[in-house]
Amino acid sequence: MKFSGKQVAAARELLGLSQTDLAKVAGVGRRTLGTFERGDAELKASTLTLIQAELERRGIEFTNGKGIGVRLNFEKAEEFARSSPQARSESDR
Repeated sequence: MKFSGKQVAAARELLGLSQTDLAKVAGVGRRTLGTFERGDAELKASTLTLIQAELERRGIEFTNGKGIGVRLNFEKAEEFARSSPQARSESDR
């Protein structure tokens, strides 16, 4: 699935993640993420896969049907929060 930098920025907002936080957990550079979100760069498929996998693990669903966007699957997000020490340490900030 193809998604945009604006979708990634919206997903981060839903999750309360900074660019730095997402870049770190997805294993990509913060500048790389920032330029993608601004629409100033295209990313390699492998980099997009890393970002998408991390966001989806946290409960994000990308939508490309009649409207392009993102939504938060609350059940999946709660499951991530319960099962991940990483999520608990991020919420302590």
